Amino acid sequence: MSEAAHGKQASVEAISTRPGESRRQAGSASTIAIAGGVAGAIDLAFNTVKALSAGTSVLRPWKGVAAALLGKDAVIQGGDAMAILGVGLHFLITIGAAAIYYLVAKRHRWLVRHAFLSGLAFGTLFFLVLNYAILPLTFIGRPLYAGAQTIAIAVPSHIIMIGLPISMLIGWRLKNT
Repeated sequence: MSEAAHGKQASVEAISTRPGESRRQAGSASTIAIAGGVAGAIDLAFNTVKALSAGTSVLRPWKGVAAALLGKDAVIQGGDAMAILGVGLHFLITIGAAAIYYLVAKRHRWLVRHAFLSGLAFGTLFFLVLNYAILPLTFIGRPLYAGAQTIAIAVPSHIIMIGLPISMLIGWRLKNT
């Protein structure tokens, strides 16, 4: 083997230290992207239908997401393009939630074996963290969901649209690896 070929072989070995590692990483990333993407798409569809039913613009919920990051004035000045940013942030949040769930489920296999129950708990936890820890730190500055009736609708919605799709898809993918 020539020195150049030997050097190339050594650099390949340095990159790929364990057999199948890159395939596992790709599987992890696709599992996270699929679970977060599905949850995000379900939530996007629900909020779009909800806006249409209320007679408001379908862009309104997504401008609201952007306003949490940039503030109301920036969103008003940015116009409809801010809805695109809001949708991107929305999927960033759901894919981030899927990544967190995936990392925890890899270590605690009970979550994989009991994906439905885990989804109930994860959806509830997602709602609580988003509403009471994250939203108060944004330009919104307070929990978005307040009052017993609003919370009574929001918690099951987050369980159905976020918690269950993420837990069920990740649980299914982890069982089959």
